[in-house]
Amino acid sequence: MSRDIFGPTQPNTGSTARDHLANERTYLAWHRTGISVAALGVAVAKFAPHRGDHAIAAGFILIGAGLLVSAYGTYRYRVISRQIESGVFAPATFAAVVTSSVVTLLALLAVLVLL
Repeated sequence: MSRDIFGPTQPNTGSTARDHLANERTYLAWHRTGISVAALGVAVAKFAPHRGDHAIAAGFILIGAGLLVSAYGTYRYRVISRQIESGVFAPATFAAVVTSSVVTLLALLAVLVLL
């Protein structure tokens, strides 16, 4: 028995156009967050004073975290688009928590590398 990682599906009773637009806004928010985290990584790698290789390592960790956020947002956008078209919806409680937790741990790792 396979279990969908996004949880049980629910009927989609709203406007399809409104649902697609909300999905696009959410995707852009994930992507914007990923770009911001990656930009922070570039700033750390470039401007952290007297840190040398530690700043570069922390920068790469943050860039990787930003790419992870953008990749998850893209994946989630595509999954939700298919669900909207099929008339069902499954909340992303598990996947969103895991992605956010991994990015938080990577950010903490980057801070520890800088110390």
